[in-house]
Amino acid sequence: MSKKITVEKFEAFILECVNEMKTGEKVIFTKKEMPLAKDHTITLTKVDDDRYTVIERGIEDLEFSNIDFNEVIKELMKLKEKEFGDCEHFYAHKA
Repeated sequence: MSKKITVEKFEAFILECVNEMKTGEKVIFTKKEMPLAKDHTITLTKVDDDRYTVIERGIEDLEFSNIDFNEVIKELMKLKEKEFGDCEHFYAHKA
């Protein structure tokens, strides 16, 4: 299932998403509704009750492992500017 999100509502969506995620669940953020394997993505994974992993696949591949809620928000906001700065909206895919 994919959900279209405006850039202005990114932070609110992240807060909602992180609060609702179950352990092991992933959310993949992309510019396209139906992304190709080579497209840039940002993947958020809930590792346990209060730890997350953020992986960016793009120009550089970055990984932030076992970070807490506050770090998730901070890193995703930085990556949003880097990856989606030129977009009006993007898509979130639950996996």
